Amino acid sequence: MQKVYLQNKFFNNWWRSIDRNVFIFLFFLIIVGGLISFAATPAVAQKYNLEPYFFVKKHLFFIPIVFFFIFFTSSLSELGIKRFFLFIFLISIFFIFSSFFFEIEIKGTYRWAYILGYRFQPSEFLKVSFIIVSAWIFSSDIHLKNANNKLLTFLLYLFVSGLVLLQPNFSMFCIISLAYFAQLWISGLKWKWVGITSLFFGAIFSLCYLIIENVKRRVDVFLNLQISDNYQISQSLQAIAEGGLFGKGPGMGTIKDILPDAHTDFIFAVIAEEFGWIACLIIIFIFIFLIFTIFQRIKKTNDKFSFIAVSGLIIQFGFQIFVNIGSTIGLIPTTGTTLPFISYGGSSMISSALNLGAILSLTRIKYKDVFL
Repeated sequence: MQKVYLQNKFFNNWWRSIDRNVFIFLFFLIIVGGLISFAATPAVAQKYNLEPYFFVKKHLFFIPIVFFFIFFTSSLSELGIKRFFLFIFLISIFFIFSSFFFEIEIKGTYRWAYILGYRFQPSEFLKVSFIIVSAWIFSSDIHLKNANNKLLTFLLYLFVSGLVLLQPNFSMFCIISLAYFAQLWISGLKWKWVGITSLFFGAIFSLCYLIIENVKRRVDVFLNLQISDNYQISQSLQAIAEGGLFGKGPGMGTIKDILPDAHTDFIFAVIAEEFGWIACLIIIFIFIFLIFTIFQRIKKTNDKFSFIAVSGLIIQFGFQIFVNIGSTIGLIPTTGTTLPFISYGGSSMISSALNLGAILSLTRIKYKDVFL
């Protein structure tokens, strides 16, 4: 009886302490992603000679795992968050190096690693854990010889960026960079250094354009829509236009039969075609509500680590949403970035769960009932 009482007390305190509005909307978003997989993935599975509901089953398999990580991470104390994500950060680096060492190449990139026979993308976990680790350093009074915490985080950023660009994964580099530079500015960076870091990022982008063929091709396609390689974006825009207000109906769209990545990179086009613009606006509203609510919550904290970490995490989350939707509707070049909790992909779903779980933890009303 005592054990049951303590468990009930723990869950009750957890529920009272987190931002329940964020959790409820997040729950709804995850369920919507599962339902959309029924419409978006069967056609893709058949193109790979798999049984129609192969990707549906895998997506549904990951949903309880996602909820577990949201609950587990949101239950951690601030110290627990730091320790857990430092561990994730180190493990992610290890598996990225292993993908280089064992030459695990898929579609011309080294983004994937294997553990116990399962394939995953370690950079998805690196992008979240790096934000936590850098916030930890930013909030610490570290002063080594000729180095302060900002310089240390910048050196760490260069190391992480180098790993990601070697894969190569330019969209991941952009997402990590924007979140990091936002943290750098929030931590008190002077305006002249904001200009210098902006020039630095511009130089890196130009260099990537010159030496990474995939980046050059996608930028060229975006800047010149008359060339033949703009097939994906033209099909995406056509599907969105044909969807209208209410869509053609679940399973009635055609873009998932045409584009190989309709269930991941172009999931927003599938939603627009089959469920209509209103469904798209509802999903966008949920994302905006989550971001706005979290920003409102974090403004109330006086804890430097929590403020820098949550700001970086939600900027990273929001920018990933923008990159996915923006590339789908032709605002930016196509990137290969997933839509959080909606697109198919176990690594992306768990990474997003860790992101939002950490946010829920660092914005909660503190109680003594925590795991670590």
